[in-house]
Amino acid sequence: MHKSFYASGFLYHLPSQQILLQQNNTLASFWSSFGQKGRNNKNPICVFQEAIYKQLHIKLALKTIYPVYDYFKKEIETNCYVFYAQVNLKKNGFHSRKGSVVEWFTFKQMSKLTFSDQVKQDIVVVERVIKAKARDDETST
Repeated sequence: MHKSFYASGFLYHLPSQQILLQQNNTLASFWSSFGQKGRNNKNPICVFQEAIYKQLHIKLALKTIYPVYDYFKKEIETNCYVFYAQVNLKKNGFHSRKGSVVEWFTFKQMSKLTFSDQVKQDIVVVERVIKAKARDDETST
């Protein structure tokens, strides 16, 4: 039997320094990342890539997807993997195939939004990883 895991994450638009979030219809006040379940015989990065395609109809190149971190969620006994994908094209008025509202936000705007504790943690970590990558990119040029 293959164990399942969860792969999730965000799209990041470097020129505007914004991430794309979705607001689910069932939890109208909560903003969240994009993701889906996967099986251990699949690569988590490919599952995230597939989730973005299924939910937003955006094809991401694997080279644009960066791992952020992973953790074990004890309550549901599942490994969770978090990624972000850097995109050049920033579309407005996205609607996911699930019917969720989708919008771009800067990290400064995050304090005004409502998240689950885990999504809030994921955003904090993804912001740190993005800023660290930006510093590395500056020093290598």
